[in-house]
Parts: sequence; C-alpha cells; structure tokens
Amino acid sequence: MSNIITLTTDYGTRDAFVASMKGIILKTNPQAQIFDITHEIAPQDIWEAAYTLKSAYAQFPKGTIHLAVVDPGVGSGRRPIIVVTEGYYFVGPDNGIFSLIYRDSERVRVHHITAGHYFIANPGPTFHGRDIFAPVAASLTKGVPSGNFGDEITDFVKLNVPVPKRSENSIDGHVVHADRFGNVITNINYKDLQSLIPEGAQMGQVAVTVMGKEIKGLRKFYAEAAPGEPAAIINSSGNLEIFLFRQNARTTLAIKRGEVVRLTLHPAA
Repeated sequence: MSNIITLTTDYGTRDAFVASMKGIILKTNPQAQIFDITHEIAPQDIWEAAYTLKSAYAQFPKGTIHLAVVDPGVGSGRRPIIVVTEGYYFVGPDNGIFSLIYRDSERVRVHHITAGHYFIANPGPTFHGRDIFAPVAASLTKGVPSGNFGDEITDFVKLNVPVPKRSENSIDGHVVHADRFGNVITNINYKDLQSLIPEGAQMGQVAVTVMGKEIKGLRKFYAEAAPGEPAAIINSSGNLEIFLFRQNARTTLAIKRGEVVRLTLHPAA
C-alpha cells in the first residue's frame, strides 16, 4: 500500500477547501504524501473530472490512492465509494466520476463506504471531501483493507462514455475535452487510426472533418502547421487532437464537447 494520495477537485484555490482536506489527511496520517492533479475542474463537471483523472492516474506509482471530488449530489443519497483496481485505489462519490477507470481496468471492486468511525466527528452535509473522503483516503495509506469501509457493490454509477464508430472508410468520434491551450481532444485514438489505414497508406491520405471543416493530413508536431491553420495530430496520450498553432482552437473554431469528428481515408493520388 502506498502512502501517496492525489487530489482532483473543482474546489479551486481561492477558498480553504483544499487546505482543509490536506489538513485532515495529515492529521490521520502525518506520513502521507499529497499531490495535486488539479483543483481547476469546471464547477460540477463530472465528465471533465473523469477525463482528467483518467489522463493522469497511471503516471503515479502502483498503490497510489486517487481522491477525486466533483460532487453536485453532496449530502443527498449518492453513495461514497472506494474503487479498487489491479494497481490503484480511488475514493470519491458514486456519480460516474470513475467511469473511465472502470472502462480501463481488467478487474474492479467497488465498496460503499459506510463505516462512519473513519469519518471526522459529526460530518456535515456540504463538505464530504473533508469530512468523509479525506480521512478514508488517509486510512487507506495506513493499510486499512478496503473491505473494512463497507460492503462491495455492483450497481455503481457509470457515465455514458462515447465510443468511436467504424465504417469501411471512416471513423466517427466525438470531442471529449479541450485543454488549457484550447487544443480539442477526441475519443479517436491511434489504434483506431491504425485500423483505418491499410499497409502502404500515407498519413497525408487521412482527413479530419469537424463542424464542416476538413483538415487534410496529420501533423507530427505543432509547429509543422502554419499559425492560424486548423490542423490535427495524434497527441502524447495517443488521441486525435485538433489544434491551431499558437492559437486557441476551441474558441476560434467554436468547437464544443460532444461535436462529431470524422476521420476519413482518401484514396492515394
């Protein structure tokens, strides 16, 4: 069991929310090591949190506890949970925030957290990140077995995760995220691209269409595109990404999450 805890929230850094969580973690286990993934998730945006967590969790050592709190249902009947995979632990609300973890993992075990003696005394209705999730995550770093926190469940919440659809000469996917630089990331990955391109085909035969705009070919790096020219690339996470070199593709092209993106293979000239 690792003593590393990561934090992913929509709390921001202006208020005392994040510091309060860290304080409770350190009270419970002074040896815990705490790392911030981000606290700048858009308020109550569960999908953005799910995507961000999926992008970062595997970069940490096996055994890391990932605490993620974007929780519009705090204080309601939604359940607090621990997710156990073959390499990591996840603590947070049962609202779909771990949907991409479920999809990526070969083996998943989910526990409904009900053992109140691990919470802080008299937990309130509005800040479960501090009162429930932080002390539970810290207790995990001390070696408390996940089963001690509550019974295993199988009806945990999953978001409707979009999956690319393949036809003979094209793949239809969707925009799933836009990063800080305005680069627009899709759910089409390099394996999808490989399945479309036959042996001997060139990357220049690939076209990406979004919102009626066609982008011909894929770039190897950002600076290969002219400034202001819409371009596409397979990014370091292996996903198809649409960008404008030195500009913001999301705002300039007015591309929103959920937009359809089509990857097409044109015949060689």
